[in-house]
Amino acid sequence: DPSDHPISKDATTTTDNNNIANYSEEHQAQHLPEGSAVPSTRLSRAFGFASLGAGLAIGTAAEFARRTLGASNSAKNDPLVLSNDANAQRLSESLRRMRGAAMKLGQMLSIQDESIAPPALTNALAQVRKGAEAMPQHQLLQQLESQWGSDWKDRIQLEERPFAAASIGQVHRGTIASPSGSTNTTKVAVKVQYPGVADSIESDLSNLSMLVKATGLAPKGLFLENVIRVGRDELKVECDYRREVANQQRFQTLIASDPSLVADRFVVPKVIDELSTDRILVTELVHGGTIDKVVNLDQSERNRIGKAIMRLTMLELFIWRFMQTDPNWGNFLYDVRTQTTYLIDFGAAREYDEEFVRGYLNIVVANANLDEGALIEESIRMGFLTGEENDVMLEAHKLSGFCLGEPFRSYEPYDFKSSKITSRISEHGAVFLKHRLTPPPEEVYTLHRKLAGAYNLCIKLGAKISCRDLLDEVVERIFANK
Repeated sequence: DPSDHPISKDATTTTDNNNIANYSEEHQAQHLPEGSAVPSTRLSRAFGFASLGAGLAIGTAAEFARRTLGASNSAKNDPLVLSNDANAQRLSESLRRMRGAAMKLGQMLSIQDESIAPPALTNALAQVRKGAEAMPQHQLLQQLESQWGSDWKDRIQLEERPFAAASIGQVHRGTIASPSGSTNTTKVAVKVQYPGVADSIESDLSNLSMLVKATGLAPKGLFLENVIRVGRDELKVECDYRREVANQQRFQTLIASDPSLVADRFVVPKVIDELSTDRILVTELVHGGTIDKVVNLDQSERNRIGKAIMRLTMLELFIWRFMQTDPNWGNFLYDVRTQTTYLIDFGAAREYDEEFVRGYLNIVVANANLDEGALIEESIRMGFLTGEENDVMLEAHKLSGFCLGEPFRSYEPYDFKSSKITSRISEHGAVFLKHRLTPPPEEVYTLHRKLAGAYNLCIKLGAKISCRDLLDEVVERIFANK
């Protein structure tokens, strides 16, 4: 099942989506149990990392003893620290309890290929992707009062328990009354940020970096410093809910201005400005199931949805140069009654430089046309390669690129499910980690995550669609504006 692949993400009641604003109807009816308190001061968070480090040390000593006695089930070349289930579970539980930057980096690391991490670690990080614990009631009330004031209950009725929890915040259902004494009400989704998360990004990532290096979790070719820098930048943006409000309103305008997306019934929910703050985001509540659950619809409808999502991805990157980079399936809610797809959660939206976009388009075209010379030349110019790589690395770069461009090669329908495209792309990950001489451009960390998500979604839908015309469209529009 492609959904089990490490670059895909499951949509569950607790979700890895840091910025979820709404969720599926079946999950909205549920409520998460109260979890442990979020460590909200630098001291308490540092203590959490120290406790994790001590626990890992004890587990490592036990694993060493088991290997010495020949009683270990792990491979001899697996790192001692995270090759056993107990230590991997300690890491998973600690990251989910800490939330914030700790959990975010765990999710980013969980995207790497299963072949380059011990099975125990792969399974543990899969749990990290599924989401965080809900914060206790007293912390929730403190956050609400600090953002809305002590009289907030006069303006909104809020369900006490959330229906979703992630690394940065949790989401509640609410109801607000219309002004002027009207009896009309508006159902809303209220995302509340965990206390201390925004203020602890730097210290969290510093502490976690030391732990990751000590465990041997990050191979040399992963360029951990770059992953951490990208994670830091993402978190700072995603913790700014005022910015997310602007992102969502911008996407609402962009979607509404494209006739094809309007015809395909793609909609961005409205933001409730008057209740949104730096740490609370309120939007209208939309209904529907997470889009990966519509696999039982007829083929033509699944094809329509899949092609619209692929076209949206191309527009975001190449035309708008403004992309929502979180590929979680929970960001697409499908209402089967109206055949409407709602797009939600824009905290991870970012802009791309025009020069980068033009260069990346050249790479995509080269991949689609199986043009090795153009691919290598543009890859060196953009910094994907230095030009000094060995033949093994160059071959892996070429094959992974050609695989990436495969859907755009022909005007015939491309069968995403039978292609196993994301699994085939990731097969080259171990070669990259061993032979890569330079980290890729930092834009790629978010871009490839989104592209992999779009491919995985089409795989889940079983979409059989032509994509070459989508590439032709963006090429024509870009060069028409030159």
